[in-house]
Amino acid sequence: MQALDNAGSDKEELDAKVSLAYEFFDTDKVRSLEYSSEAYVLAKQLGDSAQIVMAGRIKGQMLRRFDRLQESIDILTDILPIAKRNKYDEHYKKILNALALAYTFQANYDKALEYNFQSLVVRENEGDKAEMSIAMNNIGLIYYKLKNYESALKYYNQTLDLKAQVGDELELEKIYINRALCFVHLKKFEEAIQDINKGLSLCGDRCDDQIKIQGKFGLGESSFWLGEIDRAENQFKESLNLALRTNDKRFQAENLIYLGLIDIQKKKYDEAINHLNKADSIASRSGYNQLLVDVYKQFSFVYSQTNDFRNATIYQDKYIRLTDSLFREDLVKNIAKVQTQYEERKNIATIASNEVLIKQQHNLNIAVAVIALLAGLLVLVLQFGNRNIKRVNAKLSEAKEVIQEKNLELANKNKELDYQVEKKTADLARANTSLKQVNDELDNFIYKTSHDIRGPLASLKGMCNVALMDVKDEVALDYLKKLDATAERLNTILTRLVIINQINNSKLSIERIDFKSIVSDVLLLERKKGVPQELLIIPQIDEDVSVESDKELVRIVLENLIDNAIKFYNDSDRVKSFVKIHITTTPNAGAKVRVIDNGIGISESSPGKLFQMFSRLSERSETGGIGLYITKTATEKIGGKVGLLTTPEGYTEFYVIFPPSPYNESERLLRASSF
Repeated sequence: MQALDNAGSDKEELDAKVSLAYEFFDTDKVRSLEYSSEAYVLAKQLGDSAQIVMAGRIKGQMLRRFDRLQESIDILTDILPIAKRNKYDEHYKKILNALALAYTFQANYDKALEYNFQSLVVRENEGDKAEMSIAMNNIGLIYYKLKNYESALKYYNQTLDLKAQVGDELELEKIYINRALCFVHLKKFEEAIQDINKGLSLCGDRCDDQIKIQGKFGLGESSFWLGEIDRAENQFKESLNLALRTNDKRFQAENLIYLGLIDIQKKKYDEAINHLNKADSIASRSGYNQLLVDVYKQFSFVYSQTNDFRNATIYQDKYIRLTDSLFREDLVKNIAKVQTQYEERKNIATIASNEVLIKQQHNLNIAVAVIALLAGLLVLVLQFGNRNIKRVNAKLSEAKEVIQEKNLELANKNKELDYQVEKKTADLARANTSLKQVNDELDNFIYKTSHDIRGPLASLKGMCNVALMDVKDEVALDYLKKLDATAERLNTILTRLVIINQINNSKLSIERIDFKSIVSDVLLLERKKGVPQELLIIPQIDEDVSVESDKELVRIVLENLIDNAIKFYNDSDRVKSFVKIHITTTPNAGAKVRVIDNGIGISESSPGKLFQMFSRLSERSETGGIGLYITKTATEKIGGKVGLLTTPEGYTEFYVIFPPSPYNESERLLRASSF
């Protein structure tokens, strides 16, 4: 009897602690964590599955709010199968969301995406559009962290559409601010500011601190990239103060990184290092690995600016190692696999639905045919009477025998045809598998080799820079300078090999091309690298040029052609060197780019070889003859054409023709590759 009383008392205590943990969930996270931890231990002792899941979920979510990410992941992973096995559907969905969010902050993006898609599938099966919008928003966050802002924007737009369909305004302000941060990185600053203001206006005086933190941070990013540095600094400081007040570690680090970047621009290097040290400490303790990548990158830059090459090399190595660990070579494959599995699930459902409709239509057709045949026979019987029945039956019998013979012949032919199709299909599958394996091995080799070499190469450059400061011997200095220059050229070649790999494997992102903006950016980059004073650069771009294409690939094409023209300019005092950039509309509404220069000229006897890999225009080439190959590869990827001419004046002209849109060419290539 005493044991029963104790059991009843323990159950009442468990229920009370779970209720308290839930009550303080949004108001006092310290007490919520305390009660949920005690309840979780007691629930496991009593073997109460429902309360194990409830208390464990609250505890896991509280641990994440305290930035104890791995502890949160461990407990949520333990209770997930219990919730699924016992069909605690509401808890199961929330656990999936919590796991995805913890993995996101831990920068384990493939796992985060996997749990988010599982959550989305559950909600799609239930047909709950409001909850589907939550999963869509979380998936958008993953792509934002992966810097795939176009995909993130797509999911945020789908989130807003779903909410509009059901009239759900819950946390609508967060979605607009999330979308605004995407617009910032896509350099659509007006849209970003408009979304932030809209989000803040939705909640008005009711905006919680988290919304204000993100809103001020987004406004700071927009101001920063618009060049309004002082306004950006004030907005980041306001966001930081709110984050400090609410103990939001992630946005403390985010704001400190940007404040450090502003200090670097203002050449306040000591203050920049101080801000970055604080961000480093917060991100390291909290496990925010993606933020650590940004911290190490800025540390390497600021130490380079202060000529502290030893520390610059140390942080560059940290940046490379952490980047490689986060964006490991299997990450993209895992993310693609998760995305593909989700898409296949939808396709299978669609196919199954279509098969049911086809079967129904087939049965209906058979029924109609049978009815028509019976009606025809009935008419014949009535028309010709009993006298003609035997004659008709005889003819029908003969026709049946002929049909059976034809059907037998047709069946044999179909059987032979099926055998040939299956054989050819198997041969094609083996060939495709072999080709895919070779391509995958080549991609992995280029990716891994470039990253394996880049680390030692960075260390070599760092040692050269340190040695150049310490060595006094002129001969040794000369060798060190040549070694440093050679290492830099090798780094450039590695970068271009990676670009080739990215071009070959990337999916096209189509948008309207602003040639003036791209040419302006390229020329600004060239001037930073150093353009000879005596070289005259003349851009001429028609106002009505209108092309839809992949912006990054178009930029690669223009950057390589303009860089080549500047690099191989004629440095003779007797020649007024120039580079002309003409962009005009073609008769088929595409665009033609002509880069003309009076430089040293092309000595290659066969112009077609110039676009092959490792074919060099001149001894001035620093990239081993890869630039024009990249140009040709990028141009063909978007359905364009590149070539070389000599003008009547004897000048060198490279031209590129861009189609109005690459869709038709892309579809043609896709169809060609599927056979």
